[in-house]
Amino acid sequence: MSDIVFLDRATLAPQIKLKDVNNHFTYIEYPQTKPNQLVERLKSTTVVITNKVILDKNILQQLPNLKCICVAATGVNVVDLEFCKRNNITVTNIVDYATHTVSEHVFMLMLALSKQLKSYNRTTQEGQWQNSDQFCYFTSPISLLKGKTLGLIGTGAIALQTAKIAEVFGMKVNFHSPSGRVKINGQSCLRFNEVLSTSDIISIHTPLNEQTLNLIGDKELRTMKKSCLLINTARGPIIDSSALINALKNNDIAGAGIDVLPIEPPNKDDIVIQNIHLDNLLVTPHVAWASTESMQILADQLIDKVNAFLMGSLLAQDNLST
Repeated sequence: MSDIVFLDRATLAPQIKLKDVNNHFTYIEYPQTKPNQLVERLKSTTVVITNKVILDKNILQQLPNLKCICVAATGVNVVDLEFCKRNNITVTNIVDYATHTVSEHVFMLMLALSKQLKSYNRTTQEGQWQNSDQFCYFTSPISLLKGKTLGLIGTGAIALQTAKIAEVFGMKVNFHSPSGRVKINGQSCLRFNEVLSTSDIISIHTPLNEQTLNLIGDKELRTMKKSCLLINTARGPIIDSSALINALKNNDIAGAGIDVLPIEPPNKDDIVIQNIHLDNLLVTPHVAWASTESMQILADQLIDKVNAFLMGSLLAQDNLST
């Protein structure tokens, strides 16, 4: 029996230290939790911490003592928010902890793709440069970021920080707001298709919801420039993976940098994983958010919110920020 349960502590790196929970309450953590373990572990719990463990209606209705869910992330698609609202369960999430680390990761992917890092690293490993008769060895065209148009899908803190970095690189930035925002940063948000068709690089920064599920599919990919690079550090299901791989193989777009997939960890037959050898595809394992500094900020904020709820100062679902 425990007042607070952390269902998937292993989603935070081992070097990350958690603050102490208020000592009037008992706390237990598990490295991970499978769906068939949820009810047994939470049946007498007041506060649950989850990062990726799904708490849907079927589970929640079996937990009469549950009063608060702390999501150890910004995205809250793992929780049935409507059920929580109807049953007076407070839901809180973590905000503004990964703004800089995600935007840096976005630019790492942009630069690696535009400079053909994967291709040039591979050919050097294979000895092609060493066996050439020139001081430099050309295999793939390299492009500048300066002067390019960056289309940002989303208008939150990470998108805004990405825009700031883009401006330093001398890029033009346009925004599209899936939620319907008209202006951001003093400029008008563009229509979706306009951003798709005019951008040299598109980076996704929007939550996963009914409006953004499969937001980028075959039609949208064919709307993009053939020279376009597509970056996704948001959520995997926002892009149709099969359509993306087809677009890369058919040269409908020039490249993609992917940090998230629809199922994580991916199955060995995931179409993106099966094609990871493609020179115009970069895949990282959902680590854009995971600098040590950012994870520690998340962990500190997480326990602060748990303690705030336990002490009565976190009382309403309006604490939720998405």
